Amino acid sequence: MREQFMRIAMARLRKTYPFKPQRRAVAAKMWSDYLERKAMKGWFKYQESQCQAHARWQDEEEKLNARMDIIGQNGNTGEHYE
Repeated sequence: MREQFMRIAMARLRKTYPFKPQRRAVAAKMWSDYLERKAMKGWFKYQESQCQAHARWQDEEEKLNARMDIIGQNGNTGEHYE
């Protein structure tokens, strides 16, 4: 849903903000405001706590580090993909 929102917002803001990073920042702020409005109305029943988000990030980081270790051992020649 976020990707679709950002794509539409970026298209609508193209004329007003021709510089892409500025347009992306405004679209991100629009998304943030949208989420806050929905949260105030109680539409979000599940919200990830900081502990859950941190645990999820640690799992992802471990997977990324394991992949980087494999690449580091074999070099960047692509041998680890065979």
